[in-house]
Amino acid sequence: MNIFSLRKSASLVLGGALVVSLAVPASAQSGGLNTNGTPNFGVRNVTPGFTPDPMNVNVTSGGSIDASGANLAPGCTGWVTSQPDFRINLTAADDFLRIYATGGGDTTLIINRANGSWACNDDSYGGTNPSVDLRNEGAGQIDVWVGSYQNGQQVRAVLHVTELESNHP
Repeated sequence: MNIFSLRKSASLVLGGALVVSLAVPASAQSGGLNTNGTPNFGVRNVTPGFTPDPMNVNVTSGGSIDASGANLAPGCTGWVTSQPDFRINLTAADDFLRIYATGGGDTTLIINRANGSWACNDDSYGGTNPSVDLRNEGAGQIDVWVGSYQNGQQVRAVLHVTELESNHP
């Protein structure tokens, strides 16, 4: 066995230290979230003034990517999949959108806005439910990830999208 075949093995002992090498997909290695991925729980075209308000989507949080290592924006945390959980195709600019999640566990939100910037939240309104307000959001694709605060945890949750500032977790 040469050094190259040893490098591909699951583990290798060098000088008494155990070195572990695991095969990981490239997207997970880079921490990349795929804004071109097929959303896990659907896509909706949304026009300002939509009804019913809030729009509610059942989701399950969690995944194998640690969002805190993805260098997206301050406050991005949680474990997510590479593809978004939900996609909003906003058909026209909207003055105010609030996106939040409620469920039976600690969840996080990671949002790629229509302009390509990132917005994140862990806890809001004094609880474990995340909420992100988007003001003056331009038309376009908004991708949403619902993360689990703890690795390996999956939370059944409801993702809510509203234009009403009085509506929150």
